[in-house]
Amino acid sequence: GQRACGRSVDWACSSVTFPVNTTYSQVCGIARGYQYGIMDAFQAVTGETIDQTYVDGLSITQGSTRQHLWTLAVGMNEQFDGTTSVCPRDKDPFNFDNVPDFVGDHFYCESGFTTYPSGKTAWSDPLWDGAGCVVYTAHSCDRHGWFHREIEPTQDDIEVRWCGNQ
Repeated sequence: GQRACGRSVDWACSSVTFPVNTTYSQVCGIARGYQYGIMDAFQAVTGETIDQTYVDGLSITQGSTRQHLWTLAVGMNEQFDGTTSVCPRDKDPFNFDNVPDFVGDHFYCESGFTTYPSGKTAWSDPLWDGAGCVVYTAHSCDRHGWFHREIEPTQDDIEVRWCGNQ
């Protein structure tokens, strides 16, 4: 059997803070996740703040005031089905408008399912690796792997939150 960890809460975010004891001006990283059931990326987050559950996925921030570094979102499935539950598609105003302004272009989004997930885990298709994608767009399948972000020099701690609104 497969094993994985998850949020310690059913709704909202669980977090871990990584202490930083040196000055840095670049942040990079990679994450592997497995989707369980229905996740809806940035759906219904209009007006949400960085301190709230703005994404189903990982939120990576710096500092005590949570300055956004990167977001790894999880969409319901990889088929564009006319809902906002899937990953944003090439600035499509139908669902790209759900991406909060503070996230900007600093995110990856993928789903572990090609069709509707029915209460199971997508062990065969890890998230944010680009493999198994069926719809290639600028903000889903072809954006994956290591993320990299240049920022102003800081010694802020880095927080990673695993969030979900269901």
